[in-house]
This record gives sequence, structure tokens and C-alpha cells, in this order.
Amino acid sequence: MVLAPCTGVFGLIGFSGRKGREQELRDLMEELAPHWGEEPWFLVQLAFARVETGDIDSARKTIERAMELDSRSAHCAHVKAHVHYEAGEKVAGLKFLQKWLPDYAKEGLLHCHLNWHVALWQMELGDHEAAMRTYLKGVHPGTSWGPPINVISDAASFLWRFELSGRLRDHGRWREVSEYGTTNFPSAGLAFADVHKALAYAASGDELALETLLGQLREREKAGKLLAGPVVPALAQGFGAFARKDYMKALALLEPCMAEHERIGGSRAQRRLIELTLAAARKLN
Repeated sequence: MVLAPCTGVFGLIGFSGRKGREQELRDLMEELAPHWGEEPWFLVQLAFARVETGDIDSARKTIERAMELDSRSAHCAHVKAHVHYEAGEKVAGLKFLQKWLPDYAKEGLLHCHLNWHVALWQMELGDHEAAMRTYLKGVHPGTSWGPPINVISDAASFLWRFELSGRLRDHGRWREVSEYGTTNFPSAGLAFADVHKALAYAASGDELALETLLGQLREREKAGKLLAGPVVPALAQGFGAFARKDYMKALALLEPCMAEHERIGGSRAQRRLIELTLAAARKLN
């Protein structure tokens, strides 16, 4: 009960807004590892900390052992998916989740997010129709179940990456994501949610909502309450510029964020959309 709130990418350290928080969590987990032994819950958290600091081989061994001990744990399956993702194992990752997911209840805490992983791999492997079906069934607001932080981030990031892959924008779906973000996160304060709300506002063309969010972020920054710092409004503005096809401005705003976007929280897989957006802006500029 003491350690749990500190672990994971959405924990106290993950959402601390600090640069270097990934290594900070890894250091904590490694220090505690000798005292925990082969406790499945701890192995999952240790494996996640390892994969998020780029230690894929060690993370793989750790999560495989956790899976042996508790094969039906959604948290085990989730971290195993991240190991496949960071290793670039698209086919293996997709096959694993497609085999594991059918027996997992839709009301499960990670149902939405695991479907996000499936949809991403389907898209990256070229099956855009299957990817959209998975998204609409398991991720999109109103058809999925999950914590609001997962729904807003997974929905916005999937639709954005879907467009970056060359597909046309669906304004209706974006409006639904935008409205979901406003309803569940009515004011700024949680950086990871704020960045994805900005993404949804930019894509849906809601300039007023985006400017309102930026105003709230600037007020929090001025008051010393923006834990993740100026990277949050910079990303919000950068996504807005990209959506308006002002790729030069998008580049100017996004490039400085690359050194510290870990401050917004979330996993490397989730923050990959920032790198993809920057790459697209460079290509289109």
C-alpha cells in the first residue's frame, strides 16, 4: 500500500513532472528488488521500470517470470505488451494480445488500454480497417470502459497516429473525444490529460477550447503550479500549429520538447506520438 502509489507511469513519481523521473523510479525499484523476491505484483512493476529505461532484455526476463506466476494478470499482459513494443516486435505483440484478450472482461481496468495496443499494431502492420474496428469497439469514448485518463489519452493518440499514417480525419469522432476530455477534465492540472485534450481540441478545430486550455496552463505556470513545466503548453501549441498545417511553427515548438517530454508522464509508447508528429512536420515543412 505504501509502494503502489509510487509505481507505474501514472504514479506519484510518474506524474511528478520531474525530468529523469523514469530513472528515479527504476532506481527505487532496483533498490527494493532484493527484499521482494518473486512476488508477481512487484515483478510487474520492476519490469515496467526496466523497459521504460530502455533495458529491454532484463524487462523481458522479469515479465516472463511474472507471467509464469500469474498468467491472467492484466498488468502482466500490459507490461509484456510494452516489452514487445519497445523491442519492435509488432507481429509477436499483436499475436500475444489477440490470444490473451478474449477472456478478459470489458469492465477490466486495462481493457481500453490493451485494445489501444492491439489497434496500434494492426495499424502499423498495414491493416487500417481492423485497427479502426478495434479502436471503435474497445477504445473510443462511449463504446469502451476504462479510467478517463486512459480513454482520453488512448483515443486522442490513436486517432492522431491514424491520420499521421495517411488516413483522413473524421471530425465527428474527434468532436466526441474532445467533448469527453472537457467533461472528464474540465480544467487544466494533470499534464498528461492536458496534452491529449489539446490534441483533441486541435484536431477537432476547437480553437476556443484550445486557447482556454492554454490560458489555464499559463496561469498555473505563473503560479508555480505547473509541475511538468513549459513543455505542456509548448506541446499544446505545437499540436495546434500542426493541425493548422503551420509546420514551421510546429517544428519550432515541438523540437525543444524532445529532451524532456517525459515530464508529462505516460509511457514511452504513449509519448511516441510526439516524435511521430515532429517527424511528420519535418517532412511536410
